[in-house]
Amino acid sequence: MQMKREFAQQAIWQNSPDDRWALVGLVLIVAYAGLAITGWHWSWLISLQEIELYKQLTGLTMVLLFIAQWRLMVARIRATTGRPVRLLQSHRNWGVLAPLLLFFHASDFGHAYVQLMSLAFLVLLSLEYLHRPIYRLNQSWLTTSWLVTHVALAAMLMLLVSYHTFNSFYYE
Repeated sequence: MQMKREFAQQAIWQNSPDDRWALVGLVLIVAYAGLAITGWHWSWLISLQEIELYKQLTGLTMVLLFIAQWRLMVARIRATTGRPVRLLQSHRNWGVLAPLLLFFHASDFGHAYVQLMSLAFLVLLSLEYLHRPIYRLNQSWLTTSWLVTHVALAAMLMLLVSYHTFNSFYYE
């Protein structure tokens, strides 16, 4: 338990994200949600998104992003000294760019399970902005709840992405 607490302290204080970079991520999340809700589209992007190879390449890019994000959890489980702290900055940086990747892959929320997948992804990304304020409250149950929610959403997202990938290739 002590190692987890030390990791959390290092993650918050030594590896704090640049506030401007975090602001970029927040703006990207809000922009994607706003564009998807209003139904605003770029015609050139819609044309690209209708090309099967484009959909597959952007989808593969997103799957690779998800796999890369899971490296942090694997490193924490293995309790590799120092590695989780180094991976955390990469985890945060890729998380900031994730809404942009989602936008290029799909510029709207979709329907049914795809809509659930898009919303879960945006909630997962938005949840990161609660991490520092929750940690500062110094309540271990709250920090643990945040982490469990973050990982559970990520796991649910991986299941939805797998189902989406299967459906995309099976029905095309």
